[in-house]
Amino acid sequence: MSALRLHRILAFLLLVSVGLAHGPARADLAADLQALNGGAIALNNQLAMVNLAAGVTCPALLEANQSARDLVNGITAINAGLAAPLSVDAATMEALDDLFDNGLALANEALLLSLRLDHLGAVGDDITLVISIAAMLQLSNDIGTMADRIGEMADNILVMADNIGEMADRILVTQDLQSRNVALTMDSILQTRNNILAVVSVMEDASYAAELSQLVMEGGRLSVRMRAVMFRPWRMDRQLRSIVDDVQDFQADVISLRHAINAAAKDNQVHLGPRVFMELGSLSLMMQSLTTALDGYVIAINGLAPMTSDPTLARSMDSILELSADIGLMANRILEMSGQILAMADNIGTQADLILDTQQAMNMNIAASQASILAAQEWAVGIIEARDL
Repeated sequence: MSALRLHRILAFLLLVSVGLAHGPARADLAADLQALNGGAIALNNQLAMVNLAAGVTCPALLEANQSARDLVNGITAINAGLAAPLSVDAATMEALDDLFDNGLALANEALLLSLRLDHLGAVGDDITLVISIAAMLQLSNDIGTMADRIGEMADNILVMADNIGEMADRILVTQDLQSRNVALTMDSILQTRNNILAVVSVMEDASYAAELSQLVMEGGRLSVRMRAVMFRPWRMDRQLRSIVDDVQDFQADVISLRHAINAAAKDNQVHLGPRVFMELGSLSLMMQSLTTALDGYVIAINGLAPMTSDPTLARSMDSILELSADIGLMANRILEMSGQILAMADNIGTQADLILDTQQAMNMNIAASQASILAAQEWAVGIIEARDL
């Protein structure tokens, strides 16, 4: 038994010992749980009947997605309806045990389905394959959420139970089953996702192009927000702090994609098309737009510095240094990401000229960005020294 659950049991026993009144048993709880079990069994049968053939896979998987979401909503509703004090009986604990078993069965059925997903590439079109992969990922996510919700519900039932002493042995059996089944369920879900990603790895480069395009759009919106700031000497520090937060949010997205590509590079190759090179070039230009906004900050704050108090200016300079460091880190990660994508390419020979042009353009753009960042940092340090901040 985990220390957390033991603590919950001891805490509730203490409440009982000081006179917590016994409430009426929730006679319908076992029936509600058995109804969920019926839904889980039906979904399991539904997954077993999915036929991985062109034209019929998508509707079947989408219907399974809806059934899985209905189950998650049902578990959430029952959990929300629980109220202490709650008397549990053997039928309730047995229904909980069945629910853990059925959750594991669903995870295993999804795993079997993912093993057959690669056959779809030979018989289905690209659109069918993409939709099916998205549906499978959503299904595995729903089954994982289901396992979490079942565990939360079991914990809540335990915490609210007013007859722990009578049911202690049965509760321990359920907890042991829960721990083993949840671990096995999560292992199956992880393997399911790995199988799906293995299918994705042999597809065209559209996924990376889409991710890069999303970063370009996010960076463009960030650049617009940065250029729209009108600094005021009395709140310049707060304005800059808000921009720093926005840049760090975007930086997290860049680093996340960098890590994903780095992890995929161990096993996968991609067939690069012109769109990827276009997006990489756009990404480096977007970085230049961020540093252009930073250059504008230097000019604006220079003019406002004589009217700005020392504490406000000191905090503003700290933000400028942090902002420039974050933008510089992003520029480095984008260059690394570009190099990794090109290293994964299995058609370098046919795209050699385009690769060279893209690398040269990116190197020039990032170099210009780094020069602006260095200039902003030197200026900020100079302000700090001049004003003795």
